[in-house]
Amino acid sequence: MAFKRRYTGGSVDSFALVAISGSATVSGIPNGTYRDVVTGDTKVVTGGSLTASVTGKGNLRAYVLDLPDNPAPGRVGADGPFPR
Repeated sequence: MAFKRRYTGGSVDSFALVAISGSATVSGIPNGTYRDVVTGDTKVVTGGSLTASVTGKGNLRAYVLDLPDNPAPGRVGADGPFPR
């Protein structure tokens, strides 16, 4: 399963891509730098698509667009049995 969501309201502009239990390529997205909140992985999108590689059931990747007025959070959490 994979999906993309954008939220805008007032001065907030947030865009995220989520892939769960399998790899996915999502197209039609804004170009820019995306950071995965699970692993801290960074991907630069220049052609409007991003591939999120996910291994194992129940694992996910959540790439957030890093914007000047709304920076992506980067990795959330520490190494341990979860998240992987």
